[in-house]
Amino acid sequence: MLKKLISILLIISILLPQKTYEFTEEEVQTLYTQIQTLEHADSTNQKIIENLNEQIYMYIQTIENDSLMFGQYEYKLELKDELIKEIKPKWYEHPYLWFGYGMVTILLSSWVVSNVHE
Repeated sequence: MLKKLISILLIISILLPQKTYEFTEEEVQTLYTQIQTLEHADSTNQKIIENLNEQIYMYIQTIENDSLMFGQYEYKLELKDELIKEIKPKWYEHPYLWFGYGMVTILLSSWVVSNVHE
């Protein structure tokens, strides 16, 4: 159906005389100037688009680098947490306990010496 309609329109457009336009020299010059202006604007826009695409690519690379850096920082933090767990004093390494051990040792040795002497 669509092919028949297109065929009929094509035949009618060929059979019917088409109106031709004649442009003056001034109109042609104006059209030429406008076309050149638009071509220049198009080439400028193409350059801008290329620059923006390059910036997008650079931003994507920056994001990838940043994500790698964040991964490394997280790994460093995990290592620091493990190191803190290893370095953190245990309950038996508390300074007050060592002071108590020293006091008990001195008192016990004094008591032993005083009892052996008698």
